[in-house]
Amino acid sequence: MTAVATPPSTMSRPSANRSKRITASWIWIGLAISLPIHALLLAILSSIDVGIGSPTGNAVPSIEVSLIDGEPLQPSTDSTASGGALTPEVRPPGPDMGGADLNVFGLPSATGNDQGDAAVVSAGAEGLFASGGGGGDGGLGDGMGASTTFFGVSGRGKRIGYVVDKSGSMGIDGRMRQAKAEIIRSIAVLPDFASVCVALFDDDFQTVDREGGFVKCREGMITRLKTWIEGVAQSGGTNPVPAFQYLFSRRERPDVVFFMSDGEIPPDAADEILRLNRRGPNTVIHCIAFGQAAATAPLRRIASETGGTFSVSSSRGVP
Repeated sequence: MTAVATPPSTMSRPSANRSKRITASWIWIGLAISLPIHALLLAILSSIDVGIGSPTGNAVPSIEVSLIDGEPLQPSTDSTASGGALTPEVRPPGPDMGGADLNVFGLPSATGNDQGDAAVVSAGAEGLFASGGGGGDGGLGDGMGASTTFFGVSGRGKRIGYVVDKSGSMGIDGRMRQAKAEIIRSIAVLPDFASVCVALFDDDFQTVDREGGFVKCREGMITRLKTWIEGVAQSGGTNPVPAFQYLFSRRERPDVVFFMSDGEIPPDAADEILRLNRRGPNTVIHCIAFGQAAATAPLRRIASETGGTFSVSSSRGVP
């Protein structure tokens, strides 16, 4: 007998069909497993809020952060388009502060008045906290500057001026003697790096060194000042303007001035003194009205507008 050979294609067809059925089964099994898993993942993802928003659903505006030194942060333009609130611009500290030397509260250091009930202190907001001046270095000398008092009013600076009345009325009740003693005491406590200019005025003024103006508080100069002050006699009227013109015409401006008068000063004196002060860095002027006859209104104004203090002092009747 002759055997009939089966074609190879006919023999492999059942095997191929079986392989397809197995592959299809695995596909359906994979789908059956993956569909619930994907559905669960979608449910979890849909419950997560991928944005940070407000309770009303409005998104918080974004902020562009600059990585360039000194460039301020700017609010994103998208925030205005979306109706969100603008984030304030962050600016570095700048010249808005006025260059002034400030303490941790943003105010100059306080000035005391240790005269007790014999003194009445009043000034503007600046004057209540002033202790020095702004003549070039803000009243600071070596370290924290030189500190002294004059009729209970304290001042601090490297260059200190004294504009003190020596008019005829200062001879009443020993006022001139009392004023001289207070000037000498005030200067004697200053360190030798400090400089002073003493101008004793009537209708004009006198000073120990008219050419130089400010002199260092060294031992020999303090002795010279003491001798000169004790030899000055009271006389004349009451006009402090020439003394202030001299003081503010020096090469270096005073940091602080103690100004004392016992009478009426010319009506335009306060205007002229303030005008002279405005021609350069501010000099703090502490004003003392000596006795009940002193003109208090212009002294209060000068103290207030320069950041100084105003004080009323009574004569102790020194013979």
